[in-house]
Amino acid sequence: MSSIQIQYHDNTVKKLCKDLKKARKDLPENVAEKLHALVNLIESSDNLRDIAAMQIYHLHPLRGKREGQYAMDIAGRRAGYRLVIIPLDADGNEWHENDVNVVYSSTEVIIAWEVSNHYE
Repeated sequence: MSSIQIQYHDNTVKKLCKDLKKARKDLPENVAEKLHALVNLIESSDNLRDIAAMQIYHLHPLRGKREGQYAMDIAGRRAGYRLVIIPLDADGNEWHENDVNVVYSSTEVIIAWEVSNHYE
């Protein structure tokens, strides 16, 4: 099986996820380092089920106007920082599947949508 490919919503998100120096400037240092560790983990995972199995990241679907997006904690729940992603299906479209098990086991491409502090 192949590993998950990450596309980026915009250059800001891409720089935070790919440039540790930039991430350390814009985020708390431990969050910057854990974000980069999370990105490496995603890129080396076969699918999102690997990430979902690691409870520290608390991968979960979002609701309401964020339907179709998923969030994972970057540095634990209490830190408040999360990476919001949009998993894509085999055709490169957003999933219209309500069963997270199908989404988690079948996603090979995600869009890193935003890095944010959930509590700000």
